[in-house]
Amino acid sequence: MQKVFVLDTCVLLHDPKAIFNFDDNEVIVPYAVLEELENKKRLLDEVGRSAREAIRLFDQLRQNGQLAEGVSLPDGGTFRIELNHYSENPLPLYSDIKLPDNRILAVALNLGREDERPVIVVTKDIAMRVKADALSVKTQDYYNDKISLTSLNDDVIKLELKDSEVNGLYQIGHISLIEPKLPNSCAKGLLSDGTVIPLIVSCDGTKLIKLHSRNKDHWGIVPKNIEQTWALGILSNPQIKLVNLMGPAGTGKTLITLASALEQTIHQDLYTRILCARPVIPFGKDIGFLPGEKEDKVRPYMQPIYDNLEFLLRPKQDKLRDKDSEALVESTVDLLKKRKQLEIEVLTYIRGRSIANQFIIIDEAQNLTAHEIKTIITRAGEGTKIVLCGDPDQIDHPYLDKESNGLAYVASRLKGQSFYGQVGLLKGERSELAARAAQLL
Repeated sequence: MQKVFVLDTCVLLHDPKAIFNFDDNEVIVPYAVLEELENKKRLLDEVGRSAREAIRLFDQLRQNGQLAEGVSLPDGGTFRIELNHYSENPLPLYSDIKLPDNRILAVALNLGREDERPVIVVTKDIAMRVKADALSVKTQDYYNDKISLTSLNDDVIKLELKDSEVNGLYQIGHISLIEPKLPNSCAKGLLSDGTVIPLIVSCDGTKLIKLHSRNKDHWGIVPKNIEQTWALGILSNPQIKLVNLMGPAGTGKTLITLASALEQTIHQDLYTRILCARPVIPFGKDIGFLPGEKEDKVRPYMQPIYDNLEFLLRPKQDKLRDKDSEALVESTVDLLKKRKQLEIEVLTYIRGRSIANQFIIIDEAQNLTAHEIKTIITRAGEGTKIVLCGDPDQIDHPYLDKESNGLAYVASRLKGQSFYGQVGLLKGERSELAARAAQLL
């Protein structure tokens, strides 16, 4: 039976083309949603872009007929703009019909009384779904962008190695595979005595390459576990242009990425600049507008990156006083910026750029939508490497979750590509306290 889907505003702001993803059913956008899109269209961020794109799409559909009467969609469904049924207010007593959410629910309630087909409200707003359920209106999340991610351990290849294969790994650094594997996959070579050798599949999927777990050619950083060994192996491979590092807080994602970036940019001269960026989403209550120039405004949001830079740039034999050491680190960061070897930016300013020969680090990438991730990756010019760091279980974006964020989207779409590699970091290495707290709290 054909269904009627009533879309909330947040669905169109999340995916402006959402109306095409409901097969041969009828898709209805209440007039209240149009008004909300109108209010959002002047914003200069991703929300404003989505609002403008949705409105332009509706304008194009007007060529197929009157939107109030319904127009055909490519998959056999129909699309219609619906008024708000003011003739009868079906909401509970004292409900404010002026609120957009209540007007959308009123549309759904009245449609349900008039139509024999199931009427379903589609929204990414949890509170809206609760209100709809309280009114006995069928409701659901927007599932088209949901990704089913496998466990981070499930993608690891486990192989029992013969003595001849072990000799080959230690003599020439790799062995050939009889059956090709997914390119850049992480692998464990299991020896008869229980020893585990960290391996990685080559970019063409035909070889197993041995990684050196005690290699110090990463700005002096030595991996503390096998996952970090895989990560540093992928980060240091110039053939892998896009890297996805996923894992809980404290597993070392940002630290080892910055270490590899400094090594390859400053020491090896493989890249001209390190570009660090993260989405501006505050944790907890926002403190409002920040004073100062752009650098001063950006600094609080970028402080986690500065903390890791301070750790990496601090003299290894640190006999200086804390204040002298901090001043030395600050001067080193300023020097790298003046030499154009380091840039720390918010993602707001990355749109429209073409970035060549740079090592780009996107921190907290789990707070980005699939479209935002695509926008970032398509900025990459020749010779650029992009690293996405994030934890799909730690999302601050109001309309994203573990199955619908940009990090998961990239992992599901690009796994197996020769230019892409991903590693799941599991063990917290920040401190014993942080690791135990993450496990128990």
